[in-house]
Amino acid sequence: MSHAALIDLESERTLPAFAGGDGGGNMTDNLVRRVGKLEQDVAAIRQDVNILTIRSENFATKVDIANICTEMATMRGEFKEEMAAMRGEFKSDMAAMRGEFKEETAAMRGEFKEEMAAMRGEFKEETAAMRGEFRSDMATICGGLKTEISTIHGKLKEEMASTRGYFHEELRKAISKQTVLLLTVIPATLAAIAAVGAWFR
Repeated sequence: MSHAALIDLESERTLPAFAGGDGGGNMTDNLVRRVGKLEQDVAAIRQDVNILTIRSENFATKVDIANICTEMATMRGEFKEEMAAMRGEFKSDMAAMRGEFKEETAAMRGEFKEEMAAMRGEFKEETAAMRGEFRSDMATICGGLKTEISTIHGKLKEEMASTRGYFHEELRKAISKQTVLLLTVIPATLAAIAAVGAWFR
């Protein structure tokens, strides 16, 4: 029932039962008017009840609220389970990725060590080859120098021998000349001395 209908009903209840002194016809009119008003009020009440009935169909009952709470609790539990499962999967994936990263790092370290060892071996081989070539070149140079020195030494010996022979020959010639000169001059000198001595006698 609406608020205006309640006010009208209260006002009708406060109306006097009799309007005149004798009151016969007035009572009937009053009753008829009250009955009409009552029918209007009942119709308004029915309309309000119908509206409330229609609206109550959409109202949530305690059972609905309990069901919603149950569904919310179930969804919360499922969400927690899904989050726990996702957390476990994430941890498992992270552990797998960490293991793969460690394996890849170890493999790269091993490959790097192998490459460094191979490069070290190649460097040693190249250094040994260069040392061998350097030694061979030095031996060749030394051999060439020795040959040249030996050749020069031989030439010097030959030149020294030739010079010594020349000096010997010249010395022999000079000695021969001096000897001839001595053998010629000394007897002549002795003869002259003898002649002078004989003259002085």
